[in-house]
Amino acid sequence: MSGAAAQVRRLLNLVPYLLEHEGAKLTEVAGEFNVSEKQLRKDLETLWMCGLPGGLPDDLMEAHIGEGGTIHLENAEAIVRPLRFSVREAVALLVALRALAQLPGVADRDALLRAIAKLEEAAGERGAEASQRVTVAFEARATVLDRIRQALDAGRRLRLDYFVPSRDQVTTRDVDPMRVILSDGHAYLEGWCRRSEAVRVFRLSRIVAIDVLDVAAEIPESAEPQDLDDGVLRPAADDPLVTLEVTRHARWVAENYPNEGVEELPEGGLRIALRAPDQGRILRLVLRLGADGRIVDPPALADQVRKTAAEALALYGDVEATA
Repeated sequence: MSGAAAQVRRLLNLVPYLLEHEGAKLTEVAGEFNVSEKQLRKDLETLWMCGLPGGLPDDLMEAHIGEGGTIHLENAEAIVRPLRFSVREAVALLVALRALAQLPGVADRDALLRAIAKLEEAAGERGAEASQRVTVAFEARATVLDRIRQALDAGRRLRLDYFVPSRDQVTTRDVDPMRVILSDGHAYLEGWCRRSEAVRVFRLSRIVAIDVLDVAAEIPESAEPQDLDDGVLRPAADDPLVTLEVTRHARWVAENYPNEGVEELPEGGLRIALRAPDQGRILRLVLRLGADGRIVDPPALADQVRKTAAEALALYGDVEATA
């Protein structure tokens, strides 16, 4: 997880903690959050710029370190107010929770169903009815989900025929399943891959064939679930290299996508070299950037972006698409 993302997560937990532990000592809080006292001081200084939208400077949070290193937080009471969802927010959350309930490997399905029931009650009749009219269909075949569920429930190993788009080939591998993940609109199986001898993530829609083996899954104690803060896809050294140029308005790409190097361009732009385990993800990124990004290399991917953009423009009728 990047430094900025880690700090945001820490601050979201730090404020409620300090409200509950008024006068906690700097050394104790730093230990609780596993950071240095220097980093904790920086976090507390950041709170001076945090508060509700539209508030005056005096309404923002203030953190003071008193005698003996005790921490005192002011103007943070708003964070303890009950969270209220709009109907649209409640519907979106209900749809997402129901989609999650369909997946195998949910640790506490009863707790999830209770949360759905409470949210339906809070959303009222209008919100509950609206959410029932929206369904999520996973791109994976029902057989894939069913067999993953069987393997997880029985603690069995899976054998997958898996399509690898970066190499345009199907590989066969035995996998000890750990969990199913939802990320970036796709469902993935995370498990210990016997072929790689490491934790790997497999997109369910790319599983060509799947069988539950009559072999017990044996996941090593050293196998740790992935931290999903930086996304599911992790570039490997043999993944295709893509060179992307962005304007100053899209410099954030270099901070949010793992890359091999960044070169400054005139007028604040960047040339970014990154590995692409899934070139479709890069294609979607460039389409989203519009005039603020273009692929320099490989030419085939650049041509694919232009073709996809032209096809999208053609859907608008008589709009002339120029490549």
